[in-house]
Amino acid sequence: MSISNNKPCPVCGRYLNRAMSVDALVVKDGKVLLILRGEDPYKGYWAIPGGHLDFDETLEDAALRELKEETNLKGSQTQLLGTYSNPKRHPKQTAAATFIILDPQGEEKPGDDAKECKYFPLDKLPENLAFDHREIIDDYKHSTFNK
Repeated sequence: MSISNNKPCPVCGRYLNRAMSVDALVVKDGKVLLILRGEDPYKGYWAIPGGHLDFDETLEDAALRELKEETNLKGSQTQLLGTYSNPKRHPKQTAAATFIILDPQGEEKPGDDAKECKYFPLDKLPENLAFDHREIIDDYKHSTFNK
């Protein structure tokens, strides 16, 4: 059971979720699945599916939940690609853990705050990528996971 309501605290203005986010990287046949963000920050930019970590939730469970909410894909296995903590990566300075989803199942369709979801070739990414997602995808491209 998650107790986060993602509403800002009326006193401090901070969100009531944990100061961590996750990204769910899906790569299939040399293409990466991205969502078109429908909400700020980075509204109208392409991004790896992801979001904030809720209370009482593991990083792995959060990555799978966000994947399902934003793309309708279900996964059950993850592999940590890396952690990203540059304070400039997100307006709220959240750190992120990026997980590779090893077994995505289902038909992708946008949901939650995703306006669209689409696969892009790893070597032909859109110019308008949100956050530090170009760096994350580059890390994947140069990792042992991309063999």
